[in-house]
Amino acid sequence: MCKRNAIGSFSHLSSLCPQPAIPGQKLRAWNASEISVLMNSWRRKTDREIANLLDRSLFSVRSFRIRNIVRRRLSHRNRWKGNRGRRLSRLIAAEYTRGSSQSRLVQEYGVEWRKLKEILLSRGVQIRGKSQQVFIQRYGSAPRIRSHLGASKLYVVCAMLGDNLRPTDQSKWRTHIIGVAAGPDRDFAEEWAENFKREYGVRPRLLYKGKNNIQAYISSVDIWRDLHRYAVFGSRKWRLNPWLMRLLMNRVPLRTLGYGLRGFFDAEGSFFRHPIYKASGRLTVTSVNYHGLKQISRLLTRLGIRHSFYKKYRNTIGVYARASLETYLQRIGFSIRRKRERLELTIRTAKRIRPS
Repeated sequence: MCKRNAIGSFSHLSSLCPQPAIPGQKLRAWNASEISVLMNSWRRKTDREIANLLDRSLFSVRSFRIRNIVRRRLSHRNRWKGNRGRRLSRLIAAEYTRGSSQSRLVQEYGVEWRKLKEILLSRGVQIRGKSQQVFIQRYGSAPRIRSHLGASKLYVVCAMLGDNLRPTDQSKWRTHIIGVAAGPDRDFAEEWAENFKREYGVRPRLLYKGKNNIQAYISSVDIWRDLHRYAVFGSRKWRLNPWLMRLLMNRVPLRTLGYGLRGFFDAEGSFFRHPIYKASGRLTVTSVNYHGLKQISRLLTRLGIRHSFYKKYRNTIGVYARASLETYLQRIGFSIRRKRERLELTIRTAKRIRPS
């Protein structure tokens, strides 16, 4: 029986340890080159991969390695017993939680796919899908999902009500793209992206499709599910979920509500300053969605902003009075510079003409 050389040289093993004969198969002696490959790669590769690399049978590689080099590990049954098995299970689950892929863990620890799934489920770890793993590889970590509704998340949701890049029913095609189409307003796209990063810990990308078509977008199934807890998105069907409306009408602080509505008015609102009577102007929001716009009207009422809601050609919210425009500027305002400056200039002009 051949034994492992204590010095570490295996060049003589081809003559000392011939391969056991298999009926009907012609023997092929191991040469020094093949032994060197086996010695250098058995820790990193499986026996099957080495067999394919050397153009040998799996039985040939495995039997030669066991007799002349080393056994790989303890049997799978004994490997998971006792404190050693529990420590290894915790280590594997912790690495997966930090972002390691299943393929990497299978290769690094030599664990079977079925056993890996069993370990993760026993530790209460949710197994990620392919798109979730791709997200981690691209951004370095999983998104931060919080149940708390803050001002940043409310801004993101309300902005997507107006200028959402993809509707809710895109999930039928198994896509989960989140974003806004900001038109020519780069400051709006960056404001949305900053609020998104503040909430979820990752920053969406900015895409320039021409001078007047700036988009901010990201793809994540986890963030998509979180945002759709609060609202439904789409040009004709957008709306805040009923439980969120109750929360906004009764418990959310006015400052948080005002900043959230700023996202909607950044996306859909427009301010028109009269070209002749510089002290007058109107703030309007128009939409084909009657029920969604009615929700916005109720939220404006809670903020104490007097406005009109009428339906002539399309559903429209209008703010006309100077006092109402001042209240709007104080409690909601605009992130888009051109809209904000036009509104501020109109109010300053009106104060000079008709001092309060």
